[in-house]
Amino acid sequence: MFIEYKIISNRKQRLLFMDAKGAEHMSYSVKVDHSPAYELVNSLYAFIYYKKLKPLDIKDEWIAKVKASIPKKFIAEFEDERWEVLHRIVLLITQCPKKDSVTDFLDWLEKVSPGEIFERLSPWVEAIPANIGEIRDKTLELLRLWNEYYFQYLPSDILSQLQADAALKAKRAQELSPIDLIEEVTNGIRVEPVDELTQVYVIPQYHCKPSVIHDYFKGMATYLYPIAPQLSEKEIAYQNIIRLSQALSDENRLKVLEFISRSPCNLIELHKNMGLAKSTVHHHATALAKAGIVRRHYMGSTTVAFYSVRPSFISLLTEGLERITLSKGKSS
Repeated sequence: MFIEYKIISNRKQRLLFMDAKGAEHMSYSVKVDHSPAYELVNSLYAFIYYKKLKPLDIKDEWIAKVKASIPKKFIAEFEDERWEVLHRIVLLITQCPKKDSVTDFLDWLEKVSPGEIFERLSPWVEAIPANIGEIRDKTLELLRLWNEYYFQYLPSDILSQLQADAALKAKRAQELSPIDLIEEVTNGIRVEPVDELTQVYVIPQYHCKPSVIHDYFKGMATYLYPIAPQLSEKEIAYQNIIRLSQALSDENRLKVLEFISRSPCNLIELHKNMGLAKSTVHHHATALAKAGIVRRHYMGSTTVAFYSVRPSFISLLTEGLERITLSKGKSS
């Protein structure tokens, strides 16, 4: 499936958009995309980079189980963190003409010449290695092995959930502006319009939950967002209460939230005004952001430009508490 949502004028040109500081920029378009190939890459990325990505919903037991299913002679290759960049192959998946299955994508990638790969990447990537053909061949080898020993046995309901979630987000794309759609699916990331950014892809993913995996290229950004768990309304209320309460359970974190609530600010401003180490301030701001309490605003890179408060977290917390305390024993 492939659905595009784009703000356009009568002349099919991108509209001007005013950023938080009052400067005008051209808007960008958002595409909601889905393919099992994305999750193939994402799952291998989670395995390779698990220690750096923690905490994830998948646990150490998952790593141990996967290792046990892979021949020992391949383990070292799969654990090589130099392949951390592997997730950026999503840039090629977005351009694959037929990607209904993992095999569709891998067969296409095998047939694409190094010259064509260069042409497909050059509009978006500043530096492309001269040995792109060798890199492609090694990438293919790893992905085929990963599919053989792990991914082909992934429960089909996970892929069905990804497809269904993409369909739901595509409908939301008809109702929300691009910037609001991205904030909704990522639980608080705002991609501010900048002149060079023209295209953003939002793609559902499972293995790196609850993290968002994002990349910026020249003129393009990709966001692999975590799909929501299949829970009842009451279970969701429990999760929201726990997540928000844990994020708010530190006094210094509350002070960081209070300062951000006065006015959007960047990390340097937070550091200067909080009297805490920069790393500590960053830790607290990140914890608040991951809980969906504050927004992270990005402007043309993967570095947070500034933070702002998401007032919706207050109603989310109170509604959750009301559901479990005022429901008079009703289950849902």
